[in-house]
Amino acid sequence: MLKLDRIINKGARRLCLVHPEDPAKCVKVAMWYRHIPQLKRDLDAYKAVKPILKDFLPEYEEEFVETNLGPGLVCEIIKDDDGTPSRMLTDCIAAKIVNKRTLAQLAIFGKLVVQHGIPFYDMNPNNFLVQIKNGKQRLLYIDLKYYNDYKPWVYLHLEKVIPALSRMIVKRRLQRLFKWIEANPQNA
Repeated sequence: MLKLDRIINKGARRLCLVHPEDPAKCVKVAMWYRHIPQLKRDLDAYKAVKPILKDFLPEYEEEFVETNLGPGLVCEIIKDDDGTPSRMLTDCIAAKIVNKRTLAQLAIFGKLVVQHGIPFYDMNPNNFLVQIKNGKQRLLYIDLKYYNDYKPWVYLHLEKVIPALSRMIVKRRLQRLFKWIEANPQNA
């Protein structure tokens, strides 16, 4: 059992902590017992989309690990060449350091997600990291949530059974992301 105690980041439902035996990795755990199924969906999503989006995802281990905080999902910590954690796309846009190559990577990511009907709905710029690897920017998507399972029960979740609706939602959210980027022009 891994003893986790160093938090890297905190989301609405998950904690991300440093792996105690490998500082190049982190362990994602559910904040509450009822959120454990989301971790399972994250791992299932990773396994499903890895063949398509391997260039845009951090590496995940294929099995859960037992921790003092419950089951954990292990993945690499995304770091730049200098060893510092990679920055979120939001921060890079604000600092005006995103280059055309990175924006092209984002367009390719979006095209693949739509083309293959991958239901990644959270196209928040905080869910993308810009890694400086071998001196070049590399875009990574770090939020593997599939369907919005946080809706109240009164919603029908039609996007789960109507692929065209799912694609339409993803396209609209990608368009919103690109409009946000256009509203924050880059120098690079």
